[in-house]
Amino acid sequence: MNPPYPYPNQELAVVSEQDNIIGSAVPDVVYARGLIHRFASIFILDSQNRLLLQKRASSKRRHAGLFSESVSAQVEYNESYLQAASRRIVEELGLENYSDHLTEMCKIYVDVKEEYDDNYNSYTYLNNDGYGRNSVSNRWKKNAFVTLYKLILNDDALLHISINPSEISNIYLLNLDRVMEFFSASPSLFVPGFGFTLKAFLDHMNSAAR
Repeated sequence: MNPPYPYPNQELAVVSEQDNIIGSAVPDVVYARGLIHRFASIFILDSQNRLLLQKRASSKRRHAGLFSESVSAQVEYNESYLQAASRRIVEELGLENYSDHLTEMCKIYVDVKEEYDDNYNSYTYLNNDGYGRNSVSNRWKKNAFVTLYKLILNDDALLHISINPSEISNIYLLNLDRVMEFFSASPSLFVPGFGFTLKAFLDHMNSAAR
């Protein structure tokens, strides 16, 4: 069996199909039951339009060592999407006072079902990204409204990043074309659901460029 979620007293916002708050629950309950919740994904770009990818710490309970968005945030019961995004930027990258610099891009709905076999340490992702793994047990479901934010950092701000080693093992700045190539070639190296947020991010960027 998996150990309890590392923040056992954390209460996440549980929402309706219209994204209205209807209650709260701890993360283990949210993911085991597939309750609809809220999530924030932050895509950080530098002055050269390179995207900051993070590699999750090897000690993370779920999806250890996988790549993900620059910053990800579960939205707690008593906070907004923006507050969650701002909190996790501090907790993961040590960047304070960036709330006013976050630009909301869009909101999407993500439905990812994953099963995990503790005995064989293997996953299967059942989602419409179209990527599968080995046959396993122990379900984990992410049904969430995800608000995407963009944050552009100058070179000085990048120098002040201080990654939290309990959350992140490393960060990388990659051209967007390289990110797409990387994900297309090796989707199993990314957290489940990354395909959804990456597509929404790129669609928004392309739309803004037209």
